This record gives sequence, C-alpha cells and structure tokens, in this order.
Amino acid sequence: MQKLFILLILMSVLFSCNINSEENKKSNSAIDILNTTDSIAATQVVLSMHDAVMTRDLSDSLTFSKWTDFFTSDFLYGESEGKPAMQMGKVNFEPIREAFKSIKINYDEIIIDNVDASCDLAYVTYHFHGSVTTIETNESQDVSRSALVILRRNKKAEWKVAYQSFD
Repeated sequence: MQKLFILLILMSVLFSCNINSEENKKSNSAIDILNTTDSIAATQVVLSMHDAVMTRDLSDSLTFSKWTDFFTSDFLYGESEGKPAMQMGKVNFEPIREAFKSIKINYDEIIIDNVDASCDLAYVTYHFHGSVTTIETNESQDVSRSALVILRRNKKAEWKVAYQSFD
C-alpha cells in the first residue's frame, strides 16, 4: 500500500511537471526570441566598436569622444596576467586616445565564439586576427587574441560595453 501511495505521488508530480513544461515552452519561446534579438544587438555593438577602430581617425578628439559612447561611464578594462581590472570610465580614456595617435589597428577576422543576453546584461566572447601598425615607421605586427566583453543595457535600452578583457 505504501509503495502504491508513493507511486501515485510520483506520477502526479511528473504529470504536473509535464503540463507546466508545455506552458513554459510557450512562454520560453517568446523569451528566446527576445534573448536572440538582444544577443544580436550586443554582438552588433562589439563589431561596430571594432569597425570604428579600423575606419575612423580616433586620434581626433571629437571622433574619439563619439567612439567612447560604446562604453558605460564606469567601464572596466580587464588586464591580463591576473592584474585587477582598471576603472576607465569616460574620463580615463586619454591614454587610449594618445595610443591611437601613434598606431593603426586592422582586424582581418573577428570570430564570435559565444553570445548570451538576459535582462539587462549580455556577454560576447570572440577571437580575432589582425595587425597593429605604427604610423611613424609603418611597421606592422600581427596580433591574434581572444576577448570577453560584458555589456549592460542602459535606460535608453542601448547596449554599452561595461567590461572588456583580452587574453
């Protein structure tokens, strides 16, 4: 009798899970569509940010200022080799602007490895192959790296880069 009672309880739990899972599948499909749309939008921000590095003169202060719009005001740059992340924010971008006065970056290939978005956060992992050219000497160095970008949606529903690190 006790075995029958336990069997009935298990069957009722399993049956209720199946009913709920069908309802969840319907509601999850709408969430999946939103997550896919957000994932595409987050990926587009990352690709546009890199495209701007290649196609715009970021040594120009006005152009550079527009480029920093890709980032949150509390942007963190993760350094490699276990060093703590640097708080860049909008005010601490000057060293990067100075670097763009002496180098030009070209991305030959950017390969998106993984993207996920949920609510107001998204992450994009990718790797790239490219070159960094010193403007003065025209010397070029090949670069291949992996990267992680964490994005946060702001009040205007725009995705902004909150954290970026390279290996």
